[in-house]
Amino acid sequence: MEGAPFKRNWSYLPELVLHWISEKVKSIADFIRYRTVCSAWRSASIPMPRHLPPQLPWLMIGHKLNADQDDDGKRLFYDLWKDKMHMLDLPEIVDKGCSGTHRGWILFVAREGREVFLLNPLTRARIPLPPFTFPVRHLGEEWHAPLHHTPHRFSPHLHFRGIKMIFSSDLTNPDCLITVFLHGQVFCYRVGDLCWTMVKNPLKNDVADATFYNRKFYLLYHEGSEEDIVIIDSDNPNEKIPSKFGFKLGNIRYLLEGQSGVYLVAVKYLMEEGLEDKYELYQFQEQSLKLKHITDTSNTTIFNTNNFRFLAICSNDWDCLGGGSMYIVMLIPVYEGNDVVGHRYSIWSKKLEDGELEQRRDLDEAPLQLIGPDETVMWFQPSLV
Repeated sequence: MEGAPFKRNWSYLPELVLHWISEKVKSIADFIRYRTVCSAWRSASIPMPRHLPPQLPWLMIGHKLNADQDDDGKRLFYDLWKDKMHMLDLPEIVDKGCSGTHRGWILFVAREGREVFLLNPLTRARIPLPPFTFPVRHLGEEWHAPLHHTPHRFSPHLHFRGIKMIFSSDLTNPDCLITVFLHGQVFCYRVGDLCWTMVKNPLKNDVADATFYNRKFYLLYHEGSEEDIVIIDSDNPNEKIPSKFGFKLGNIRYLLEGQSGVYLVAVKYLMEEGLEDKYELYQFQEQSLKLKHITDTSNTTIFNTNNFRFLAICSNDWDCLGGGSMYIVMLIPVYEGNDVVGHRYSIWSKKLEDGELEQRRDLDEAPLQLIGPDETVMWFQPSLV
């Protein structure tokens, strides 16, 4: 009919155009929505895109409002980039404890460590891992050598909270090494192995923290007023490179793997000076076995998860981030009169230089937590790979 409005059918766009549009999408949430428009749009995009940049973290919030509530498998994820809360239904994690995250994957552990698996909550891909209660191999031993029992006795899955986890590459790589730091011990695993492999502690002191970078394990030790880092090559574990710094960097020190190397975060308590905590960043120089103090942190934003497990983001890639700061999560009490009726999650940023706090966002969409701090709250960097 003459004069009738023209209606464009977007599903009939050329496939080349649709593919070009999909590669312009940078947000993982937008990419998922793009693939749900219609079958033509879905077929023009790939399910595991490589063009998406590293995403701003999402904050995963636990399920329980009170001790009597059953776990329904639903989890809330706060999307920092979109400033939006997502609800994901994940029935496979009912009654499982969230223990750690890395590269879009979350580590879940059942009670007593008898079931362990990785889950990508966006793709629902799942990778089973050996239970932590199984005997382990020692790094460098022959595969026919007898297995060893770990010295730990695990009970509730509370003991598995705050596990540090690092992948050597994407899990699509069959040679990917999954490394976890648990109860002062370092364990690694390749998909298909029968059990975990334990990295034997080369020193008498307990390992304070550990990480993995460029096929090497980095073990951090505190000995009095000194710091030690021992490097162990995963391909040649008998070769151990110790480095001793001879000075104390702060009250608490933790290792952080970055795109260009291994970093150390030092926390200095300055309350006696009337100031907030101070955070300093150092980069480990493998050639000279020294630490280089990073004085300019304007391009660095750190996300602090449970038990000081850190995630670093390049601030220049994101307009919404302020550099030289650390994002933390606080649980703020909610009052009715003089009575505390629950707690509300709130995101704050803390300046690395002087510890100055600034409130970023109250998560009013999340229900009040009635049982105090929930240990499963942690930052999660979404990925479809």
